[in-house]
Amino acid sequence: MNSFIHDRTSGHMTDTASAAPKERDYLFDNLKAFMLFLVVIGHILDPYIERQDSLYRYLMQYIYLFHMPMFAFITGYFTKNADKARNTAVRNVLIPYTFWQLLYIAVALLFIRLGLASYNTDVFKPSLLLPSSPLYYLLCVFVWKVFAKDLLKLRSPVLFAFVSGLLVSIVFDEAFHIGWGACFSLLIFFVLGLKCTEEHVRKIRNLPHLPALAILAAAVIPSVVLPYSFRNVRFTYESVGLTPVLGIGYRALFYLIAILMIGALINLFPERKNCFSRVGTNAILVYAGSSFAAPALYLLIARFIPLAGSVYGNLAGMMVFAAALVMFCQMEWIRNIYDWVIEGICKVIFK
Repeated sequence: MNSFIHDRTSGHMTDTASAAPKERDYLFDNLKAFMLFLVVIGHILDPYIERQDSLYRYLMQYIYLFHMPMFAFITGYFTKNADKARNTAVRNVLIPYTFWQLLYIAVALLFIRLGLASYNTDVFKPSLLLPSSPLYYLLCVFVWKVFAKDLLKLRSPVLFAFVSGLLVSIVFDEAFHIGWGACFSLLIFFVLGLKCTEEHVRKIRNLPHLPALAILAAAVIPSVVLPYSFRNVRFTYESVGLTPVLGIGYRALFYLIAILMIGALINLFPERKNCFSRVGTNAILVYAGSSFAAPALYLLIARFIPLAGSVYGNLAGMMVFAAALVMFCQMEWIRNIYDWVIEGICKVIFK
């Protein structure tokens, strides 16, 4: 995905508004690094959230309030050159998605056959059209990149994204919605990023930090009080037990909370380069690659290191595992192998 792909020749993200090299914006690299860490944490938490009142469930609810909306916002923010985004969408997004999805299918089928997989096998579909695990986001980015120019031509792209995001989950085709529904339910955040400028970001960062901290603290309330399904973006309203009216109301509330949290994180996060900034430049590897290890590898480790008896000990183990996995996936030698594979595929496909 273009917001995940680092253009090494310019030191900049692809699809920026200007073709001239300039100093890299480490604010968004740092934000992506944190979101990628939370992606891994969210996947590890999933097997532990059966209890309605568990800390695991509340923490996962809190993470999902903002981490995928933030990814969508950043993707939009770095899609200022809509022509370039459309022209490179197949090479930069669809081919990586196809590679990762086929690899995921092969590994999943092997694990299921060997009896090693007991996680989410009921919803797993070996299909390129129905993405697995977090790979749905790659399809979202492909669609957004292709249609970014058309979105900008609308009289009110924000209103279109808002309304379509509310209405898409009224459909009753669950398989379609799991694969493609998030293209619309997360579209509002992509469009807001698309319309956001450096000046907007600067104004947000110049605001006092106290209100931003208050927003992040207050978000604990909906994480605990509201039903688990209220921030759902991948399933139809009906499938999670909501009427269309209630589902629309919850999603509108989710949009408001997520937008406020995105603004708060932009306000608070450092914009200087640090040891985690590199994770953001290799985001596609961490995002897709970690889906093979989380939660399966952690659950395997937990068999030998029994942490689940203590909630806080288990959470500490999750954080250490997630940090180690993120740092491993962004290593340079892994990036070089990945680039070599993708470039080889592109040489075969393209003239």
